[in-house]
Amino acid sequence: MKPTAESVAPSPSPYTALKEENADLFGWIKIEGTKLDYPVMYTPEEPEYYLRRAFDKSNSVSGVPLLDGNFIEGGNHYLIYGHNMKNGTMFHALLDYAEPEFWSEHPSITFDTLQENGSYTVIGTFYSRAYYQDETDVFRFYAYSDLSDPEVFSEYVNNVATASLYDTGESAAYGDTLLTLVTCSYHTKNGRFVVVARKE
Repeated sequence: MKPTAESVAPSPSPYTALKEENADLFGWIKIEGTKLDYPVMYTPEEPEYYLRRAFDKSNSVSGVPLLDGNFIEGGNHYLIYGHNMKNGTMFHALLDYAEPEFWSEHPSITFDTLQENGSYTVIGTFYSRAYYQDETDVFRFYAYSDLSDPEVFSEYVNNVATASLYDTGESAAYGDTLLTLVTCSYHTKNGRFVVVARKE
């Protein structure tokens, strides 16, 4: 039977209705078996708009996960920030990746955009911090918004591997899309905990 135009049309994104509620919606981030299951917002003109706002733009201490304001379409890198809330919400679950046992039980992260669904395999997890401008020979993971250049991509992946708390046995090759999730960590002043994953 010849397929009709209706039967081959792409199914609408499950996030279409949410996008209509708030045009700042970029995608949805989820780690199965944890509380991490949230929309991701993107406001390049005011990158930290959702740092202290809820999805409906009302004031919120927990905010909503947000895509880095320097995101570049075709840059092969989604850099997403979320709060580390004491009640276990938002990106608090990321800190559990400090333990290899947690990683082995949660090796994959789901990140869907409005255009496509994505499953990502964790390749590295590490503690870091926001560095001062005059500090040298440090890995500013947050400065790698564009990984479209092969040398920059390799530099980022190598730095992630070096910084990682343990070997996941996974890596990434140029052309892969990477997902970097970041939350605050209190191991040091301006501390951060970072999880990096490769799109399958």
